[in-house]
Amino acid sequence: MSGTSFDGVDAAIIKTDGNKFIKRIETSFIKYSKFEKALYQDSIFKNYRRITNIIDRKHKQVIEKILNKFGKKVDIIGLHGQTFFHSPNAKWTWQYINSKKIMRYFKTNVVSDFRIADINRGGEGAPLVPIFHKNVILQKDFDLPLGVLNLGGVSNITIIKNEKSLIGFDTGPGNGPLDLLIYKRLNILMDKNGSIANTGNTNKTIKEKTLNLFKKNNKSISFDRNKLDKICLTYMDTLNINDALATLIDLITEIIYIKIKKYNLKKVIVTGGGRKNKVFIKSLQKKFVIEVLVAENIGLNGDSLEAEAFGYLAVRSMLGKPYTFKDTTGVSKSSTGGILFYYID
Repeated sequence: MSGTSFDGVDAAIIKTDGNKFIKRIETSFIKYSKFEKALYQDSIFKNYRRITNIIDRKHKQVIEKILNKFGKKVDIIGLHGQTFFHSPNAKWTWQYINSKKIMRYFKTNVVSDFRIADINRGGEGAPLVPIFHKNVILQKDFDLPLGVLNLGGVSNITIIKNEKSLIGFDTGPGNGPLDLLIYKRLNILMDKNGSIANTGNTNKTIKEKTLNLFKKNNKSISFDRNKLDKICLTYMDTLNINDALATLIDLITEIIYIKIKKYNLKKVIVTGGGRKNKVFIKSLQKKFVIEVLVAENIGLNGDSLEAEAFGYLAVRSMLGKPYTFKDTTGVSKSSTGGILFYYID
């Protein structure tokens, strides 16, 4: 799994029946270098050959790394790849990975292109992981309804109302605009732990102007990160870096709160890279009157959870089980998907 933040590639080995049994076995991670991330942020098309070679190489390396830890062959590899573009309004999506190369190198079946079938059936192709979130959470004894909030480049949430009910949608921006702003201003990859944002103050005028701009463009279940980043950064040039980051966090957590307050959740579990930003978490905790925890507080691995999810979806795909639903992607009928790259020795 390589997310929209382009920080690196996460891998996980799980054992699952594609239903309620899910067991994490191993995890691994390989990061993209500062140079590699700079290539990606500069221009995908201008640097297309170099970027795709980097993505393929990193995926190969992280899979080799985790298989060496595991010491056995796996039955199937699920590959999300790197999202280059996701435009639900235009009904198209593009996650790059050379699945055939991975299949041949590791000599095992590969499932990838998880979003295409849903898009072709009228869905928005995201979010895909709510069914995984639901079955992981149901293994634990929590009062429902509960939300699993993934703070990636784009934020999405899974609402688990009860054992049979499932809702999922993108809430809007996540780490994306924060990372892009700090890279452009300071040429560093992230505001580690939110230390720079912690010294800034929210500009309420800029926050409200940006919030109004977001509301005008809030027309879908899922979002294109590039568009969200552009909206969020429209008015930030007038602020110093500290205040801009503080304002962005206040804005993004406000959007999240507005989107999910009506569900009267009893708890929110935060996963994804954003959970490591202490200012982000404090802002969420301030806005919600309920308990806001990070994944590790309940025994989950917030770094590997999305990678685990796509291993789970690969198994569901092989079994023909649905993983997109009307209340997650907006697809008219519950649907399976994915493309199988079948290895023949």
